[in-house]
Amino acid sequence: MPVVAIVGRPNVGKSTLFNRMIGKWKAITSPIPHTTRDRLYDVCEWNGVYFALVDTGGFTMKEEEPLQEEVNLELKKTLEEATEILFVVDGRSSISSDDLDLAQILRNSGKRIILVVNKVDDYMKKDLILPEFFSLGFEDIVPISAQHGINIDELLDKVIENLPASSLEKADYIRVTLVGNVNVGKSSVFNRLLEKDRAIVDEIAGTTRDVIEEELTLNNEKIVIADTAGIRKRWKDGSLLERLAVSNTLRMINRADLVLLVLDINDGLTGFDKRIIRSILEMEKPIVVIWNKVDLVGKDFYLPDTFSFIPYAPVCYTSCITGSGIKRLKETILLVIESGKTVLGRKELDRALGGLSFPGEDGRMVKVYYGKQIDIFPPKFLIFVNNTEFINSRTVQEIEKRIRGVYSYLGNPIRLEWRES
Repeated sequence: MPVVAIVGRPNVGKSTLFNRMIGKWKAITSPIPHTTRDRLYDVCEWNGVYFALVDTGGFTMKEEEPLQEEVNLELKKTLEEATEILFVVDGRSSISSDDLDLAQILRNSGKRIILVVNKVDDYMKKDLILPEFFSLGFEDIVPISAQHGINIDELLDKVIENLPASSLEKADYIRVTLVGNVNVGKSSVFNRLLEKDRAIVDEIAGTTRDVIEEELTLNNEKIVIADTAGIRKRWKDGSLLERLAVSNTLRMINRADLVLLVLDINDGLTGFDKRIIRSILEMEKPIVVIWNKVDLVGKDFYLPDTFSFIPYAPVCYTSCITGSGIKRLKETILLVIESGKTVLGRKELDRALGGLSFPGEDGRMVKVYYGKQIDIFPPKFLIFVNNTEFINSRTVQEIEKRIRGVYSYLGNPIRLEWRES
């Protein structure tokens, strides 16, 4: 799938544009510079063309900014991955030194660049605003107001000009990423799945610093599996190397089609584990929960088959010392992939959702007319209702419950998009 990256210096409206283009508020927006530290990914569709949209942290050469070195390194990785780049500048202010530095970097990238002049809230004045920005040397320039939704259609038309038409079909391989706290046995699980020693395994916490990837075939399903560095509780206070390792882990979660969350059964579910889970949920990734090191607990130890924190997540129990549970883990991975690729037909969704109505925001009635599936793995549904302003958390829960009543979508979050009809 093509990748379109949004870049620019801090506080030019990158996250607002990202949210506007994907049609929902996923990135945090704020007048305070550097609100976005990590990259955010989501799938965007325009006129039948699908592409991955990436929001990045603000670029600056000011060394005094905290974590700026990591942000700039993340930007470098983004430029390598991107098919096209949206270079966002602030139409309310003059060109800054950071704009000039970033423009030079982008010109050297060899990628197609679209210069997006944001905050042109009075569109009638665009001819007075744009001339200054021609000096940056980019051929494609689009004035917009992300906050007010002005000229976003023209920008999207420009973005997809040279992108190939695509559909719900995913890549011919599945990206699976192992994540978790330090020393929970991720590398041991990784090696067991591959049936060979690829990652270094040691009792010293944090042995894995770099992301290690290997190809694996399970029942004709092509998989690229990644072992990541463990996330320490106090990683923000650690060395630059440690912070970059965590940044790489979050990047790999973003790229993953399926996340394997490895937990140490002797430690139980810690507060920090819950923070990792929250990141996976926010990125809307399919998940399998692995309780590792079961060889270290007694035979009478209770092993629940569900995970209350994520009710739809399958739970596996493994011992990398004995190999126990690895076969079932492989089978579960395949089940979650198969489940996520399932497409519900219109008739099935009509039976689940047609004519449904219930109280929404402030007690006002939400009426559901119909729904259709618009993406897979994880599944995404477009739901047509009488008024999107009435939708609240109860609405979301009820629709998800109805859909799972038709098909469980094991291990997969259900993504919902709303439209008035």
